[in-house]
Amino acid sequence: MQLSRVCAETAASRIPDQFLRQMLDQAVLRVFMVASADLWSGTRGRPHAAFARQVAMYLAHVACGLTLTQVGEVFARDRTTVAHACGRVEDLRDDPVFDRSLELLEGVLRTLSPRSPIHPSNLHPGL
Repeated sequence: MQLSRVCAETAASRIPDQFLRQMLDQAVLRVFMVASADLWSGTRGRPHAAFARQVAMYLAHVACGLTLTQVGEVFARDRTTVAHACGRVEDLRDDPVFDRSLELLEGVLRTLSPRSPIHPSNLHPGL
């Protein structure tokens, strides 16, 4: 599995939580067909929304290089909850279809990152 060079820099430079939330919204909401309010809800909610949140936590940790504690802060959860979410998602990566889906979501996060060489603002630096 390839970690995003761009998102890996996030841990060091710590992009604002609001921007990270927007990136995760764009990457996860449409795939899992959940509302943003469900993804960021303080309660577990419906199982489908809870699973989408677990995937978003996993992506924040693995693709963006945030620590479990940092992911917990973004999602208003304890780091042990984030660890559980990451473990659950990692266990499901044995399924080749699910694994490929996560790889594509990681690619979306790389594209949405403002440090990405293919981000629209970097393609036209004078704009």
